[in-house]
Amino acid sequence: MNALLPLAALLAALVCKRGAFASSLIGIAAALAVMHFDRRYALAFSAEDLRAVLILTLSAALVIVPGQIFNALLQSAHVISAIGAKVRAASGSRVKTASLIVFGAAPALESLTGFGVSLFFTVPLLLQLFPAGRALLLSLLGMNIMPWGTLGLSTLIGAQIAGLDFKQLSMMTAATSFAVFPVIGALVALVCRADCRERFDFLYPPLAGLMLACALLVSARYAAPELAGVFAGAATALILSAARLRALKFRMPQLAQWAQLLAPYLTLVALVGASRIPPLHDALQRALRWEGGGIALPVLASPGVTLLISALLFCAFSTQLRARREMFQLFQLGITRSLRPVGGIFLFVLFAQLHRAGGLFAGIAERAADLQRAEIALAAPLLGMFGGFATGSNVGGNALFMPLQAEIGARFAREPVFAALQNSASGHAVFLSLPIILLALSIAGDDARARQTWLARRALLCAPPVYAALAAPFYFRFA
Repeated sequence: MNALLPLAALLAALVCKRGAFASSLIGIAAALAVMHFDRRYALAFSAEDLRAVLILTLSAALVIVPGQIFNALLQSAHVISAIGAKVRAASGSRVKTASLIVFGAAPALESLTGFGVSLFFTVPLLLQLFPAGRALLLSLLGMNIMPWGTLGLSTLIGAQIAGLDFKQLSMMTAATSFAVFPVIGALVALVCRADCRERFDFLYPPLAGLMLACALLVSARYAAPELAGVFAGAATALILSAARLRALKFRMPQLAQWAQLLAPYLTLVALVGASRIPPLHDALQRALRWEGGGIALPVLASPGVTLLISALLFCAFSTQLRARREMFQLFQLGITRSLRPVGGIFLFVLFAQLHRAGGLFAGIAERAADLQRAEIALAAPLLGMFGGFATGSNVGGNALFMPLQAEIGARFAREPVFAALQNSASGHAVFLSLPIILLALSIAGDDARARQTWLARRALLCAPPVYAALAAPFYFRFA
Protein backbone atom coordinates (compact mmCIF):
# COMPACT_ATOMS: atom_id res chain seq x y z
CA MET A 1 0.00 0.00 0.00
CA ASN A 2 2.02 2.92 -1.34
CA ALA A 3 -0.04 5.60 0.40
CA LEU A 4 1.33 4.41 3.75
CA LEU A 5 5.01 4.53 2.74
CA PRO A 6 5.66 8.26 3.43
CA LEU A 7 3.92 8.08 6.82
CA ALA A 8 5.85 4.91 7.69
CA ALA A 9 9.11 6.59 6.67
CA LEU A 10 8.40 9.64 8.85
CA LEU A 11 7.39 7.53 11.86
CA ALA A 12 10.45 5.29 11.46
CA ALA A 13 12.69 8.36 11.38
CA LEU A 14 11.05 9.71 14.55
CA VAL A 15 11.46 6.38 16.34
CA CYS A 16 15.14 6.38 15.32
CA LYS A 17 15.44 9.82 16.96
CA ARG A 18 16.26 11.70 13.77
CA GLY A 19 14.47 14.81 15.09
CA ALA A 20 11.41 16.69 13.86
CA PHE A 21 13.19 18.51 11.01
CA ALA A 22 14.98 15.50 9.53
CA SER A 23 11.97 13.20 9.99
CA SER A 24 9.63 15.65 8.28
CA LEU A 25 11.98 16.10 5.34
CA ILE A 26 12.30 12.32 4.96
CA GLY A 27 8.50 12.00 4.98
CA ILE A 28 8.08 14.83 2.46
CA ALA A 29 10.68 13.28 0.14
CA ALA A 30 8.94 9.89 0.39
CA ALA A 31 5.55 11.49 -0.37
CA LEU A 32 6.93 13.24 -3.46
CA ALA A 33 8.48 9.98 -4.63
CA VAL A 34 5.20 8.05 -4.23
CA MET A 35 3.24 10.73 -6.07
CA HIS A 36 5.81 10.69 -8.86
CA PHE A 37 5.87 6.91 -9.42
CA ASP A 38 2.29 5.93 -8.52
CA ARG A 39 -0.25 7.29 -11.01
CA ARG A 40 -3.11 6.94 -8.54
CA TYR A 41 -1.73 9.90 -6.62
CA ALA A 42 -1.00 13.22 -8.27
CA LEU A 43 1.11 16.12 -7.02
CA ALA A 44 -1.70 18.68 -6.91
CA PHE A 45 -0.20 21.10 -4.40
CA SER A 46 -1.59 24.52 -5.27
CA ALA A 47 -0.93 28.07 -4.12
CA GLU A 48 -4.02 27.78 -1.90
CA ASP A 49 -2.54 24.73 -0.20
CA LEU A 50 0.67 26.66 0.47
CA ARG A 51 -1.37 29.53 1.91
CA ALA A 52 -3.12 27.04 4.21
CA VAL A 53 0.26 25.76 5.43
CA LEU A 54 1.50 29.29 6.11
CA ILE A 55 -1.73 30.30 7.87
CA LEU A 56 -1.64 27.27 10.18
CA THR A 57 2.03 27.88 10.96
CA LEU A 58 1.39 31.55 11.63
CA SER A 59 -1.55 30.64 13.91
CA ALA A 60 0.87 28.65 16.03
CA ALA A 61 3.70 31.20 15.83
CA LEU A 62 1.41 34.04 16.96
CA VAL A 63 0.91 32.20 20.26
CA ILE A 64 4.27 30.45 20.68
CA VAL A 65 6.51 33.51 20.29
CA PRO A 66 4.65 35.83 22.72
CA GLY A 67 4.14 32.87 25.06
CA GLN A 68 7.86 32.15 25.24
CA ILE A 69 8.60 35.84 25.80
CA PHE A 70 6.03 35.95 28.60
CA ASN A 71 7.55 32.84 30.19
CA ALA A 72 11.09 34.20 29.97
CA LEU A 73 10.02 37.41 31.71
CA LEU A 74 8.24 35.59 34.54
CA GLN A 75 11.13 33.18 35.08
CA SER A 76 13.63 36.02 35.21
CA ALA A 77 11.48 37.83 37.80
CA HIS A 78 11.19 34.60 39.89
CA VAL A 79 7.40 34.77 39.78
CA ILE A 80 6.89 31.03 39.22
CA SER A 81 9.21 30.00 42.08
CA ALA A 82 7.44 32.43 44.44
CA ILE A 83 4.04 30.94 43.55
CA GLY A 84 5.47 27.47 44.17
CA ALA A 85 6.49 28.45 47.69
CA LYS A 86 2.98 29.76 48.37
CA VAL A 87 1.35 26.58 47.04
CA ARG A 88 3.52 24.45 49.31
CA ALA A 89 2.52 26.54 52.33
CA ALA A 90 -1.18 26.23 51.46
CA SER A 91 -1.13 22.42 51.16
CA GLY A 92 -1.56 19.63 53.70
CA SER A 93 -0.15 16.10 53.50
CA ARG A 94 2.23 15.13 50.71
CA VAL A 95 -0.48 13.14 48.89
CA LYS A 96 -2.82 16.14 48.99
CA THR A 97 -0.01 18.45 47.94
CA ALA A 98 0.80 16.24 44.94
CA SER A 99 -2.90 16.19 43.96
CA LEU A 100 -3.13 19.97 44.28
CA ILE A 101 -0.11 20.44 42.03
CA VAL A 102 -0.92 17.74 39.44
CA PHE A 103 -4.62 18.57 39.02
CA GLY A 104 -4.78 22.23 40.04
CA ALA A 105 -1.73 24.45 39.82
CA ALA A 106 0.06 22.67 36.95
CA PRO A 107 -2.97 22.50 34.58
CA ALA A 108 -3.81 26.16 35.20
CA LEU A 109 -0.22 27.26 34.54
CA GLU A 110 0.27 24.99 31.51
CA SER A 111 -3.01 26.25 30.03
CA LEU A 112 -1.76 29.82 30.27
CA THR A 113 1.78 29.21 29.04
CA GLY A 114 2.25 25.78 27.44
CA PHE A 115 5.23 23.93 25.95
CA GLY A 116 6.23 22.34 29.25
CA VAL A 117 6.65 25.61 31.14
CA SER A 118 4.66 24.18 34.06
CA LEU A 119 7.64 21.86 34.63
CA PHE A 120 9.68 24.87 35.76
CA PHE A 121 7.09 25.24 38.52
CA THR A 122 6.29 21.61 39.39
CA VAL A 123 9.74 19.98 39.30
CA PRO A 124 11.47 22.20 41.92
CA LEU A 125 8.37 22.15 44.13
CA LEU A 126 7.88 18.37 44.04
CA LEU A 127 11.60 17.75 44.58
CA GLN A 128 11.18 19.41 47.99
CA LEU A 129 8.49 16.87 48.91
CA PHE A 130 9.46 13.55 47.28
CA PRO A 131 12.56 11.58 46.25
CA ALA A 132 13.88 12.62 42.84
CA GLY A 133 12.42 9.75 40.80
CA ARG A 134 8.90 10.07 42.20
CA ALA A 135 9.00 13.86 41.97
CA LEU A 136 9.98 13.74 38.29
CA LEU A 137 7.27 11.20 37.45
CA LEU A 138 4.64 13.27 39.24
CA SER A 139 5.75 16.38 37.37
CA LEU A 140 5.26 14.53 34.07
CA LEU A 141 1.78 13.40 35.13
CA GLY A 142 1.04 17.06 35.87
CA MET A 143 1.16 17.74 32.12
CA ASN A 144 -2.33 16.27 31.74
CA ILE A 145 -4.03 19.38 30.38
CA MET A 146 -2.14 19.56 27.06
CA PRO A 147 -5.21 19.77 24.73
CA TRP A 148 -5.88 23.12 26.45
CA GLY A 149 -2.22 24.17 26.84
CA THR A 150 -1.02 27.54 25.52
CA LEU A 151 -4.56 28.96 25.66
CA GLY A 152 -5.95 26.01 23.70
CA LEU A 153 -3.52 26.35 20.80
CA SER A 154 -3.54 22.67 19.80
CA THR A 155 -7.34 22.59 19.90
CA LEU A 156 -7.45 25.74 17.77
CA ILE A 157 -5.05 24.26 15.20
CA GLY A 158 -6.93 20.95 15.23
CA ALA A 159 -10.25 22.72 14.69
CA GLN A 160 -8.83 24.66 11.75
CA ILE A 161 -7.43 21.51 10.13
CA ALA A 162 -10.65 19.51 10.65
CA GLY A 163 -12.90 22.40 9.64
CA LEU A 164 -14.67 22.50 13.03
CA ASP A 165 -15.61 25.28 15.43
CA PHE A 166 -12.98 25.96 18.11
CA LYS A 167 -15.48 25.80 20.99
CA GLN A 168 -17.17 22.69 19.58
CA LEU A 169 -13.89 20.79 19.47
CA SER A 170 -12.97 22.01 22.96
CA MET A 171 -16.24 20.67 24.41
CA MET A 172 -15.97 17.35 22.59
CA THR A 173 -12.35 16.95 23.70
CA ALA A 174 -13.39 17.55 27.34
CA ALA A 175 -15.92 14.73 27.01
CA THR A 176 -13.39 12.44 25.29
CA SER A 177 -10.76 13.09 27.98
CA PHE A 178 -13.17 12.72 30.90
CA ALA A 179 -12.02 9.23 31.94
CA VAL A 180 -8.32 10.08 31.55
CA PHE A 181 -8.07 12.38 34.58
CA PRO A 182 -9.30 9.90 37.23
CA VAL A 183 -6.96 7.31 35.70
CA ILE A 184 -4.04 9.74 36.05
CA GLY A 185 -5.24 10.26 39.62
CA ALA A 186 -4.93 6.52 40.23
CA LEU A 187 -1.39 6.66 38.84
CA VAL A 188 -0.59 9.55 41.20
CA ALA A 189 -1.90 7.45 44.11
CA LEU A 190 0.40 4.59 43.07
CA VAL A 191 3.41 6.90 42.90
CA CYS A 192 2.54 8.31 46.34
CA ARG A 193 1.53 4.97 47.91
CA ALA A 194 4.35 5.14 50.47
CA ASP A 195 2.78 8.35 51.82
CA CYS A 196 -0.79 7.04 51.93
CA ARG A 197 -1.32 6.63 55.68
CA GLU A 198 -5.10 6.32 55.58
CA ARG A 199 -7.55 4.65 53.21
CA PHE A 200 -8.88 7.99 52.00
CA ASP A 201 -5.37 8.98 50.90
CA PHE A 202 -5.56 6.40 48.09
CA LEU A 203 -8.88 7.84 46.90
CA TYR A 204 -7.84 11.49 47.12
CA PRO A 205 -5.85 11.74 43.82
CA PRO A 206 -8.50 9.93 41.67
CA LEU A 207 -11.19 12.16 43.18
CA ALA A 208 -9.04 15.21 42.42
CA GLY A 209 -8.72 13.97 38.81
CA LEU A 210 -12.49 13.48 38.62
CA MET A 211 -12.95 17.00 39.95
CA LEU A 212 -10.71 18.41 37.19
CA ALA A 213 -12.61 16.37 34.56
CA CYS A 214 -15.94 17.79 35.75
CA ALA A 215 -14.52 21.32 35.91
CA LEU A 216 -13.29 20.96 32.32
CA LEU A 217 -16.72 19.90 31.11
CA VAL A 218 -18.28 22.97 32.71
CA SER A 219 -15.59 25.46 31.64
CA ALA A 220 -15.46 24.10 28.08
CA ARG A 221 -19.22 24.60 27.85
CA TYR A 222 -19.55 28.04 29.44
CA ALA A 223 -16.12 29.74 29.25
CA ALA A 224 -14.08 30.94 26.30
CA PRO A 225 -12.26 27.92 24.80
CA GLU A 226 -8.91 29.65 25.28
CA LEU A 227 -9.52 29.80 29.05
CA ALA A 228 -11.24 26.44 29.63
CA GLY A 229 -8.10 24.78 31.02
CA VAL A 230 -7.17 27.83 33.07
CA PHE A 231 -10.54 28.02 34.81
CA ALA A 232 -10.74 24.25 35.31
CA GLY A 233 -7.27 24.05 36.89
CA ALA A 234 -7.83 27.15 39.02
CA ALA A 235 -11.24 25.92 40.25
CA THR A 236 -9.78 22.52 41.14
CA ALA A 237 -6.86 24.15 42.99
CA LEU A 238 -9.20 26.40 44.97
CA ILE A 239 -11.48 23.52 45.98
CA LEU A 240 -8.60 21.25 46.97
CA SER A 241 -6.89 23.95 49.02
CA ALA A 242 -10.05 25.47 50.56
CA ALA A 243 -9.88 23.50 53.83
CA ARG A 244 -6.17 24.20 54.28
CA LEU A 245 -6.64 27.94 53.63
CA ARG A 246 -9.36 28.05 56.32
CA ALA A 247 -7.02 26.31 58.75
CA LEU A 248 -4.34 28.93 58.00
CA LYS A 249 -6.89 31.70 58.75
CA PHE A 250 -6.31 33.29 55.38
CA ARG A 251 -6.78 37.07 55.68
CA MET A 252 -6.43 40.20 53.57
CA PRO A 253 -2.61 40.52 53.77
CA GLN A 254 -2.21 36.99 52.40
CA LEU A 255 -4.80 37.69 49.70
CA ALA A 256 -2.88 40.81 48.71
CA GLN A 257 0.34 38.80 48.42
CA TRP A 258 -1.40 36.22 46.21
CA ALA A 259 -2.91 38.95 44.04
CA GLN A 260 0.50 40.55 43.56
CA LEU A 261 2.10 37.23 42.58
CA LEU A 262 -0.72 36.27 40.21
CA ALA A 263 -1.07 39.76 38.68
CA PRO A 264 0.59 38.82 35.33
CA TYR A 265 -1.69 35.79 34.94
CA LEU A 266 -4.80 37.65 36.09
CA THR A 267 -4.01 40.39 33.57
CA LEU A 268 -3.75 37.79 30.82
CA VAL A 269 -7.05 36.15 31.82
CA ALA A 270 -8.76 39.56 31.95
CA LEU A 271 -7.46 40.52 28.50
CA VAL A 272 -8.54 37.21 26.96
CA GLY A 273 -11.96 37.55 28.60
CA ALA A 274 -12.33 41.13 27.37
CA SER A 275 -11.40 40.09 23.83
CA ARG A 276 -14.31 37.62 23.90
CA ILE A 277 -16.97 40.31 24.56
CA PRO A 278 -19.22 40.09 21.46
CA PRO A 279 -18.85 43.61 19.96
CA LEU A 280 -15.07 43.70 20.46
CA HIS A 281 -14.65 40.06 19.47
CA ASP A 282 -16.57 40.61 16.22
CA ALA A 283 -14.45 43.68 15.43
CA LEU A 284 -11.19 41.80 16.09
CA GLN A 285 -12.38 38.90 13.91
CA ARG A 286 -12.91 41.28 10.97
CA ALA A 287 -10.05 43.78 11.46
CA LEU A 288 -7.07 41.82 10.14
CA ARG A 289 -7.98 38.51 8.56
CA TRP A 290 -5.91 36.16 6.41
CA GLU A 291 -7.71 33.42 4.51
CA GLY A 292 -6.60 30.61 2.23
CA GLY A 293 -7.17 26.93 1.60
CA GLY A 294 -10.45 26.99 3.51
CA ILE A 295 -8.71 28.27 6.67
CA ALA A 296 -9.10 31.74 8.19
CA LEU A 297 -6.78 33.47 10.67
CA PRO A 298 -8.13 36.57 12.47
CA VAL A 299 -4.75 37.90 13.57
CA LEU A 300 -5.95 40.39 16.19
CA ALA A 301 -8.26 37.79 17.78
CA SER A 302 -5.34 35.41 18.36
CA PRO A 303 -4.49 34.66 22.03
CA GLY A 304 -0.93 35.64 21.12
CA VAL A 305 -1.93 39.31 20.97
CA THR A 306 -3.16 39.22 24.57
CA LEU A 307 0.02 37.35 25.57
CA LEU A 308 2.16 40.07 24.00
CA ILE A 309 0.17 42.85 25.68
CA SER A 310 0.49 41.05 29.02
CA ALA A 311 4.26 40.74 28.53
CA LEU A 312 4.58 44.46 27.71
CA LEU A 313 2.47 45.44 30.74
CA PHE A 314 4.62 43.23 32.97
CA CYS A 315 7.75 44.96 31.65
CA ALA A 316 6.19 48.36 32.28
CA PHE A 317 5.10 47.73 35.87
CA SER A 318 7.50 45.06 37.16
CA THR A 319 9.86 46.13 39.92
CA GLN A 320 12.18 43.19 39.20
CA LEU A 321 12.84 44.18 35.59
CA ARG A 322 14.15 47.68 35.21
CA ALA A 323 17.02 47.62 32.72
CA ARG A 324 15.96 47.93 29.09
CA ARG A 325 18.92 45.81 28.05
CA GLU A 326 17.73 42.96 30.26
CA MET A 327 14.20 43.20 28.84
CA PHE A 328 15.52 43.16 25.29
CA GLN A 329 17.61 40.07 26.05
CA LEU A 330 14.57 38.30 27.51
CA PHE A 331 12.48 39.15 24.42
CA GLN A 332 15.33 37.85 22.27
CA LEU A 333 15.51 34.65 24.37
CA GLY A 334 11.78 34.07 23.92
CA ILE A 335 12.04 34.47 20.15
CA THR A 336 15.06 32.14 19.98
CA ARG A 337 13.22 29.45 21.96
CA SER A 338 10.32 29.70 19.50
CA LEU A 339 12.27 29.04 16.30
CA ARG A 340 12.57 25.26 16.61
CA PRO A 341 8.93 24.50 17.55
CA VAL A 342 7.59 26.83 14.86
CA GLY A 343 9.90 25.31 12.23
CA GLY A 344 8.87 21.80 13.24
CA ILE A 345 5.18 22.69 13.04
CA PHE A 346 5.67 24.17 9.55
CA LEU A 347 7.24 20.96 8.26
CA PHE A 348 4.62 18.70 9.88
CA VAL A 349 1.80 20.81 8.40
CA LEU A 350 3.50 20.80 4.99
CA PHE A 351 3.81 17.01 5.14
CA ALA A 352 0.12 16.65 6.04
CA GLN A 353 -1.02 19.09 3.33
CA LEU A 354 1.01 17.23 0.70
CA HIS A 355 -0.76 14.03 1.72
CA ARG A 356 -4.16 15.67 1.58
CA ALA A 357 -3.60 17.43 -1.73
CA GLY A 358 -2.03 14.37 -3.35
CA GLY A 359 -4.83 12.04 -2.25
CA LEU A 360 -2.60 9.92 0.01
CA PHE A 361 -4.74 10.46 3.10
CA ALA A 362 -7.85 9.66 1.07
CA GLY A 363 -6.18 6.40 -0.03
CA ILE A 364 -5.37 5.47 3.57
CA ALA A 365 -8.90 6.35 4.69
CA GLU A 366 -10.32 4.22 1.87
CA ARG A 367 -8.38 1.21 3.11
CA ALA A 368 -9.33 1.99 6.71
CA ALA A 369 -13.01 1.95 5.72
CA ASP A 370 -12.56 -1.73 4.80
CA LEU A 371 -11.50 -2.57 8.35
CA GLN A 372 -13.91 -3.67 11.05
CA ARG A 373 -15.26 -0.79 13.12
CA ALA A 374 -13.84 -2.44 16.24
CA GLU A 375 -10.36 -2.47 14.70
CA ILE A 376 -10.61 1.22 13.82
CA ALA A 377 -11.89 2.03 17.31
CA LEU A 378 -8.80 0.41 18.83
CA ALA A 379 -6.29 1.81 16.32
CA ALA A 380 -7.42 5.46 16.21
CA PRO A 381 -6.51 6.29 19.85
CA LEU A 382 -3.14 4.57 19.41
CA LEU A 383 -2.42 6.65 16.30
CA GLY A 384 -3.28 9.86 18.16
CA MET A 385 -1.11 8.95 21.14
CA PHE A 386 1.80 8.10 18.88
CA GLY A 387 1.59 11.57 17.32
CA GLY A 388 1.98 13.26 20.72
CA PHE A 389 4.71 10.84 21.80
CA ALA A 390 6.72 11.14 18.57
CA THR A 391 6.55 14.93 18.21
CA GLY A 392 6.59 15.88 21.91
CA SER A 393 3.84 18.37 21.16
CA ASN A 394 0.05 18.29 20.99
CA VAL A 395 0.20 20.85 18.18
CA GLY A 396 2.75 18.74 16.27
CA GLY A 397 0.69 15.58 16.77
CA ASN A 398 -2.44 17.32 15.46
CA ALA A 399 -0.59 18.82 12.51
CA LEU A 400 0.65 15.35 11.63
CA PHE A 401 -2.42 13.13 12.14
CA MET A 402 -5.52 15.36 12.37
CA PRO A 403 -6.04 15.39 8.56
CA LEU A 404 -5.92 11.58 8.49
CA GLN A 405 -8.21 11.15 11.49
CA ALA A 406 -10.67 13.66 10.04
CA GLU A 407 -10.57 11.85 6.68
CA ILE A 408 -11.32 8.49 8.34
CA GLY A 409 -14.06 10.07 10.44
CA ALA A 410 -15.66 11.59 7.34
CA ARG A 411 -15.98 8.08 5.86
CA PHE A 412 -18.28 7.18 8.75
CA ALA A 413 -19.92 10.63 9.09
CA ARG A 414 -18.20 10.95 12.52
CA GLU A 415 -15.56 13.57 11.70
CA PRO A 416 -15.99 15.62 14.94
CA VAL A 417 -15.72 12.46 17.07
CA PHE A 418 -12.46 11.39 15.43
CA ALA A 419 -11.09 14.95 15.60
CA ALA A 420 -11.79 15.12 19.35
CA LEU A 421 -10.17 11.71 19.86
CA GLN A 422 -7.05 12.81 17.96
CA ASN A 423 -6.81 16.05 19.93
CA SER A 424 -7.25 14.27 23.26
CA ALA A 425 -5.00 11.26 22.56
CA SER A 426 -2.16 13.37 21.18
CA GLY A 427 -2.25 15.74 24.16
CA HIS A 428 -2.32 13.04 26.82
CA ALA A 429 0.72 11.27 25.33
CA VAL A 430 3.03 14.30 25.32
CA PHE A 431 4.35 13.52 28.82
CA LEU A 432 5.79 10.26 27.41
CA SER A 433 7.99 12.00 24.84
CA LEU A 434 11.76 12.19 25.19
CA PRO A 435 12.00 16.02 24.80
CA ILE A 436 9.63 16.54 27.75
CA ILE A 437 11.49 13.96 29.86
CA LEU A 438 14.83 15.63 29.10
CA LEU A 439 13.35 19.03 29.95
CA ALA A 440 12.22 17.74 33.35
CA LEU A 441 15.65 16.20 34.00
CA SER A 442 17.46 19.39 33.02
CA ILE A 443 15.30 21.41 35.44
CA ALA A 444 15.95 18.90 38.22
CA GLY A 445 19.69 19.11 37.63
CA ASP A 446 20.04 15.33 37.55
CA ASP A 447 22.49 13.60 35.27
CA ALA A 448 20.34 12.95 32.18
CA ARG A 449 22.04 9.69 31.25
CA ALA A 450 21.62 8.27 34.74
CA ARG A 451 17.94 9.14 35.11
CA GLN A 452 16.66 9.21 31.53
CA THR A 453 16.16 5.46 31.02
CA TRP A 454 14.51 4.95 34.42
CA LEU A 455 12.12 7.87 33.96
CA ALA A 456 11.29 6.94 30.34
CA ARG A 457 10.41 3.38 31.38
CA ARG A 458 8.23 4.53 34.28
CA ALA A 459 6.46 7.03 32.01
CA LEU A 460 5.80 4.34 29.38
CA LEU A 461 4.23 2.14 32.09
CA CYS A 462 1.65 4.92 32.48
CA ALA A 463 0.73 4.77 28.77
CA PRO A 464 -1.50 1.62 28.78
CA PRO A 465 -3.94 2.95 31.45
CA VAL A 466 -4.20 6.27 29.58
CA TYR A 467 -4.81 4.41 26.31
CA ALA A 468 -7.50 2.29 27.98
CA ALA A 469 -9.22 5.41 29.35
CA LEU A 470 -9.36 6.83 25.80
CA ALA A 471 -10.04 3.65 23.84
CA ALA A 472 -12.73 2.03 26.02
CA PRO A 473 -15.34 4.85 25.79
CA PHE A 474 -14.53 5.39 22.09
CA TYR A 475 -14.84 1.66 21.37
CA PHE A 476 -18.29 1.37 22.91
CA ARG A 477 -19.39 4.62 21.27
CA PHE A 478 -18.10 3.86 17.76
CA ALA A 479 -17.80 0.09 17.37
